[in-house]
Amino acid sequence: MKDWHERVSFDGAALLWIDAILLVPAIFGLMFLPTIARALALSVVVALLVTYALLYSWARVHPASAGAHLLDALHIGPKPTVRV
Repeated sequence: MKDWHERVSFDGAALLWIDAILLVPAIFGLMFLPTIARALALSVVVALLVTYALLYSWARVHPASAGAHLLDALHIGPKPTVRV
């Protein structure tokens, strides 16, 4: 019988540490910004998310487009589908 550490994968553990190291200071840093700066930071984040959503949906419909190649180069694009 295998031990528990041989059966459980810890591949995602590094991602948790990266999130903790990068996101926690960013969140606390935003908390203490003035209202205008917080609103500006929020608008930048929303704009990035909307841009990504549009590029992702376009890349799913048009996999040969420049947007699809950009997302593929950044490794955040949709998985290529094979139609039969």
